[in-house]
Amino acid sequence: MPKFHTIFVVWGRFGIIMTTLSIAPREEQIELQGVPGAIDQAQLIAVPDESDRKVEMVFAPKSGGACSLSLFNGRFVEYRRVAKRKGAAAVFNLAFVDPKPVHDVHRAWPEWAIAGLGIVAMGAGAYLQIWPVTAAGAIWMAVFSILARRKQRNRWIFFSRHGRIALFELNQSRVDSERIQKLIGILAKRGQLAWSNLPPGKERLAIEIAEHRRLMASGNISKARYERAKRRIFGRYKS
Repeated sequence: MPKFHTIFVVWGRFGIIMTTLSIAPREEQIELQGVPGAIDQAQLIAVPDESDRKVEMVFAPKSGGACSLSLFNGRFVEYRRVAKRKGAAAVFNLAFVDPKPVHDVHRAWPEWAIAGLGIVAMGAGAYLQIWPVTAAGAIWMAVFSILARRKQRNRWIFFSRHGRIALFELNQSRVDSERIQKLIGILAKRGQLAWSNLPPGKERLAIEIAEHRRLMASGNISKARYERAKRRIFGRYKS
């Protein structure tokens, strides 16, 4: 199949011509073959085999969370989420992870307020010595307290740098708060260093999209999310 070395992207009424990419017609698959220095760039995004990995740090929540994270070879993290008895692992290149994760906090105040009504019912039932009301209030409080805890969130969500696709998350508890803050700082420094080692300018476009395509191929992001990320990355380099 013939390949062209020019891609034309239309943004409203404006056209941008990029000549550093190799595009396979009808596939819209950006390759690294047409980019100067492609061998070095391919090495930057290639995930090392397990036998070649040098693990530098492992983070596991003290609170017994359902995920763990390990840093290896300076710029890669393996994120493992425990699903039943088997752990599903994904590897991310920190060069393409936004160094500023989003802090998502949800306190589930409505559920806690409803649970509080159960406490009121318990008190009223005990005062009036209407024990069925007391028992019903206790059950009410227990049920909505469980719902509130399940809906309550305190987590850090890590997105891809310019694709803005959610990659992984870390739940923050009181016992892990300080450790997670240190971890975020370490990941940010490693990511910025890895990013600075990439070729400058528009040559990074092919590498970023190739990384998202790798995540799609490995099943870590869907095709729809890959397409959204690709459009956002093109928009980043349209000028």
